[in-house]
Amino acid sequence: MENWTSRNRQRAVRLTVMFWLSVLLTCASVCLVGFLLPFPSWISLLVGFGILGAVAWASKDAEHRLLAGCGETEAPADTYPRLENMVDAVCLATGVPAPDLRLLRSPECNIAAFGRVPHKSTLVITTGLLESTSRIELEAVLANRIAQIANYRVALVSTMLSTFGLAMGSSRFRVQPFRVLGFLTRGQLTTDLDPTNDFFGDAAGVAVTRYPPGMIEALEVFENQHHLPEVDPITGPLWLVDPSNEAPRPSVQARIASLREM
Repeated sequence: MENWTSRNRQRAVRLTVMFWLSVLLTCASVCLVGFLLPFPSWISLLVGFGILGAVAWASKDAEHRLLAGCGETEAPADTYPRLENMVDAVCLATGVPAPDLRLLRSPECNIAAFGRVPHKSTLVITTGLLESTSRIELEAVLANRIAQIANYRVALVSTMLSTFGLAMGSSRFRVQPFRVLGFLTRGQLTTDLDPTNDFFGDAAGVAVTRYPPGMIEALEVFENQHHLPEVDPITGPLWLVDPSNEAPRPSVQARIASLREM
């Protein structure tokens, strides 16, 4: 587990460095092309620095965009008192600070985690999950997400979505201008979004609870009620089960079968 944590942390740092080098190279190329064209040099400099500023602003605001992409969430009220207690207990077991909690009012069952550093992470939990699962099942899915906060898997995916997967523009017209660079850099995005990582995530959560049947029962609840049409598909890798059913991730049944072999 420690090797996995170290690897994820190193990948997140490498992604960030590669991303900003790519941005600087892009800006320098724009300036160079501008100098070669019959335009005043200040125009090319203005465009280059404008690109740099726009990307810096979008990157800084990326986590707010991820939260917005998870639907209309709200802070938990006193309606679910067991939630905060269970989150605190799992965080104590994994050694990470308690993440911010947000509720998505939906009858579906799903949970997402994001944050570029473990001590500033957020959990988004559907009300359907809280109302449809037992204490053991809820503990299992909380352990799954929080364990991946602890091992920097969530930080890695969040960093990817905030760098090479960075989306710019409005909800009607949005582009990911640096995504192609991620594929050119040795397929970095493909590696970091490897669907088989779901199996490792399930194993990490079970290592916390030490009770595979809890996660198996939780996934059985998720199987036919995890679809969230109001959620932006870009946030799909952050969720326990893909809310759009479009991503090439392992099926719930495949994950259950893997857990039964533990």
